[in-house]
Amino acid sequence: MSVKKQLERLSALGATYHKNGWMPGTAGNLSIRLPKESGFWVSGSGLDKNLLNKRNFLYIDLDSGKPDLSKNSKVEKGLKPSAESSIHRAVYRALDYTGCGLHVHTLESNLIGANTSKNDPIALLELPAIEILKAYGIWDENPKVYVPVIYNFPNVQDISDCLEKYLKEYKPAVPFCIIEKHGITVWGKDPIHANRNLEATDFILKYMVSWKSLSYPGEKKSLSFQTEQSSKQDSDLDREEVFSTEFPVYPATFS
Repeated sequence: MSVKKQLERLSALGATYHKNGWMPGTAGNLSIRLPKESGFWVSGSGLDKNLLNKRNFLYIDLDSGKPDLSKNSKVEKGLKPSAESSIHRAVYRALDYTGCGLHVHTLESNLIGANTSKNDPIALLELPAIEILKAYGIWDENPKVYVPVIYNFPNVQDISDCLEKYLKEYKPAVPFCIIEKHGITVWGKDPIHANRNLEATDFILKYMVSWKSLSYPGEKKSLSFQTEQSSKQDSDLDREEVFSTEFPVYPATFS
């Protein structure tokens, strides 16, 4: 499929996600990477996602992370890449089979936490073993599946560095990550595949939030976050408290 057709498809998805409440205001970004290309196309900064068109996407060089001027002659004048372009870049650099990235801000992805911190920026959250996991190609009975939850650093590049390092070091079982109190990034081999993964992810996160609410009527625990001054021991105890029985959280460390 041509770049033009791909960008038109992404623009249509942007309108759908905006209607769903997944890209409120100007939040979120969408990207594609065509096979054998040295970069990727990503939606520009500060755009209403229900009004996207093919001229609203910038071509970013994968190595430098900067716009490739030779590819951007037809983009809208004054368009700038979002800082979150680095999140898409991290996925493409780590997973060379990926052809589409979808970064959205669903409500449920902001409600689910793992008490990450600057000192412990990644935790692994166990997902419920429900039928929809088959959308990811997971067919095992009662599988143990985990998703990385990343601390919401003020500098987006720090988030991207954490994600890229994780994806390169571990084989991800599921095609998405949660950025705590921020949103989710979902990927796939193309826009159709990535959209399917996003729909499955949204269902899983809705299920998790609903189950927690139903399991503890009148006794909802706040998902508090650790400060830099908190000791590692306190952090570990808090992790055990969050989703203590239904969705265990496991710290992920790098060698």
